Amino acid sequence: MNKYSEMWSLDPQIAYLNHGSFGAVPKIVAAAQREIQQLEENNPNLFFRTTLPKLHAEAKTFVASWLGVSPDLFAFVPNASQGVITAVSALVTKPRSEIVSTSLGYGGVLNGLAEIARRTQSILRIAEIDFTSGVQNAEDIADSVFAALTSDTSVVILDQITSETALLLPLEQIVRTIRRVAPQARVVIDGAHAAGMISPVLPPDFDVWVGNFHKWICAPRASAGLVCKNSTIANQMAPLAPSWGFENGFPKSFESQGTDDYSSYLTTPHAIKFHESIDSVERDTHNRQLIDDVAKMLHAHWGTETDVPIDMFCPWMRLVRMPVKNQLTKLEADKLVLKISQELKVETVVVCPGDSTYVRLSAHVYNDVEDYEKLKLLLDILNKL
Repeated sequence: MNKYSEMWSLDPQIAYLNHGSFGAVPKIVAAAQREIQQLEENNPNLFFRTTLPKLHAEAKTFVASWLGVSPDLFAFVPNASQGVITAVSALVTKPRSEIVSTSLGYGGVLNGLAEIARRTQSILRIAEIDFTSGVQNAEDIADSVFAALTSDTSVVILDQITSETALLLPLEQIVRTIRRVAPQARVVIDGAHAAGMISPVLPPDFDVWVGNFHKWICAPRASAGLVCKNSTIANQMAPLAPSWGFENGFPKSFESQGTDDYSSYLTTPHAIKFHESIDSVERDTHNRQLIDDVAKMLHAHWGTETDVPIDMFCPWMRLVRMPVKNQLTKLEADKLVLKISQELKVETVVVCPGDSTYVRLSAHVYNDVEDYEKLKLLLDILNKL
């Protein structure tokens, strides 16, 4: 345990190595959320009619300012996936449009895009980024997107950091290609893992950016934000379920989605303040060095090598290839994750992109090298399945 671990409520008997999936809420942030929830329960009628709008406006203004955008161009959404689907639904305005994404996109988002394409009789083109023999370099990834573009492309969805494979995509290069080849296309960035890990959070060029705050900012679940590049884009945005305030347009149309628990949104400024209370250089150095060290340790122990150039991985997450002859199925991978949890007291995730099987590791300030040592026994668990 290190000096930061006591700031979280994580079970000290568990090595928690999967911050990247669901985050983890610090004690002080959880306490702030409980205060807001108690304020709501003290007088629900007053809270929803009078207090909530004021607190929501304050939280929105704070988070928008932290991102460096106008509050008029920002709205809270439950999570990045829903935000991306919301944005694409609003931007696909004509039947038989063309939507482009990549094969490394988040599965839930790809499912949503397929459904949008079905409903609008549009075409969903997937830019294939081959993970079988190791991901290509930045130029090859940009070329893969280029090959999927046409003069009819209306929306392109790109991951800032890919979820399953933890890659930092060369967004500037890809977006330059899009602007040149398909200038009519809107660019939606899925920044699910960006806020808190990389700085600046927002990429230089986009039309809509959506990112989670409940991952690396450590806000309560679920909290994310949707940012529009300008008022023209904002005027096109509409929630998936129109409700009160819909007639006022973005972002007001996103702010009252019926009777709900809005405390995670209202607590997000507290999470940002907690995040900024930790020295940014110390945190980034710790997390980068830790993820490098443990990846090298496990590769050496398992006799495997990285399939991807190290500089293509995002700073605080990493894939480490397991020495298995046959790629695990998703069902087998899920069973292995559960066994690792039960027998090793380690929380992690096993993924199977391309033709191999990997452990996807995360590193945060509450982690130390010792937390990852137990993963050396992973193959013993696998042999029992």
